[in-house]
Amino acid sequence: MIRTRSYWPYYLAALACALFLLILINVRVDGRLFAADQAIYRQLQQLRTPWLDDVLITVTQLGDTLMVTVITGVVTLWLLFRKSWRTAGYWLLTIISAAAINTGIKAAIVRARPGDMMYSGWSAYSFPSGHTTANIVLYGLLCILIYPCIQRRAARILTVCGAMGLALLIAASRIYLGAHWFSDVLGGMLVSTLILSIAGARYHAGKMHTLTAGAFLMPIVATLLIVGSIHVWHGRHVSMQRYTPPALSDRASGNTPPPAAAIATP
Repeated sequence: MIRTRSYWPYYLAALACALFLLILINVRVDGRLFAADQAIYRQLQQLRTPWLDDVLITVTQLGDTLMVTVITGVVTLWLLFRKSWRTAGYWLLTIISAAAINTGIKAAIVRARPGDMMYSGWSAYSFPSGHTTANIVLYGLLCILIYPCIQRRAARILTVCGAMGLALLIAASRIYLGAHWFSDVLGGMLVSTLILSIAGARYHAGKMHTLTAGAFLMPIVATLLIVGSIHVWHGRHVSMQRYTPPALSDRASGNTPPPAAAIATP
């Protein structure tokens, strides 16, 4: 099936790129946005409660590197099993590209997180948010692949709202837990929007395989329930330590290397 070319995804990509560059410049020079970062950080840390911590720590665990990797692998294997070679290639290439771009920007900007979060290596850097970028690309690309295959409008809306709702909740959890500044998450959203706009436009411009939405979603839901439950239980102690509410104090620029005391993520 061949789709006619549409240019609006490229306009969206250009807008996302322009906004991202504005935020990037602001982050590099510690402009007015950093004052907003500090204000939002302080306010959210003061509003934290034990029960909401439990909920959002679980949410953030479901969006970490392990879960993104497992879900990516499950979907890739399913597409290969269905002999959807082109779709599998787009899926894998887009997610790997998003990870590489995010890591490259982190390494170039070298912005420290709001607090000492027990991260090491590139993960110790803050801008842009890796959780946000990875999960919006993951679930956004999922919607791009299966949206044309869902016939009922209500089912389309429910699928998109569910998938993107989870991705945005993961992004919000990073700010609430003090793992990222607000501008880190905003930057991650813009990077992922840029990637999805280009990937989606290129995918729909070519020949697409017919996918069964239900059969596509079931392995992902099963992975979240089974692997996610095990992962959350196994990593709970470390996560509770990592996201313990910090003592509130003024913090200087985030454009510095991470503290030497940071330890590796298990």
